[in-house]
Amino acid sequence: MRVSSHRPARVVVGVARLLDLIWVSGMRVRRAVRGLASAGRFAARGDNFTFDPDGIYTYETIEVGRNVDLGHRPVIMAARSRIRIGDNVMFGPEVTIRGGNHRIDRVGTPMISVEKSPSDAALDRGVTIGDDVWVGTRAVILHGVTIGRGAVIGAGAVVTRPVPAYAVAAGNPARVIRLRWPVETIISHEQQLYPPERRLAPAELAALSDLPGSEVRPVSSAAAGR
Repeated sequence: MRVSSHRPARVVVGVARLLDLIWVSGMRVRRAVRGLASAGRFAARGDNFTFDPDGIYTYETIEVGRNVDLGHRPVIMAARSRIRIGDNVMFGPEVTIRGGNHRIDRVGTPMISVEKSPSDAALDRGVTIGDDVWVGTRAVILHGVTIGRGAVIGAGAVVTRPVPAYAVAAGNPARVIRLRWPVETIISHEQQLYPPERRLAPAELAALSDLPGSEVRPVSSAAAGR
């Protein structure tokens, strides 16, 4: 529907505003009720967890940590595998996470008709997102992917392979552009946030030193494209 550019009568404007207020209020009530009714369906959830009740979830296969915001209308689905999301994670709008997969190798059978068997468990790989991760608008994360602690996934990225801790990844397929900080700064950051037993191991830090752009400045909000 297009709205005419001419100025409507005041009474028409008043009625339209009243109807809009009633509509918006009703939507808020519906969302609140739906949120309360469905929050307990997640396999696990921590404190200060925010999710859009109008998103699409396979609740029983999703585990969410503390202080997590799943953003506006995400699609987070896994039929048999698990999707695990750590603490202090934030999503932009319309992020998609898809655990599991479907067989495409059966000759003489339409793909939609292929049924999985217990031996197909390797196809149903899940997704793990570490702590302190930011996933940008409309990013897609596919089955079998692990995103390391502190990583940033750019808007519209299609993630098909693991992303190291504190890496910035973007593109289709997503690739690592750089680290958020030099390794020395990552060590300082870890010391401020995590107890010794939870910090990255020396071997993990050494692996980060081989990634591109380890000496650049921290990523900006504009670059990440929430």
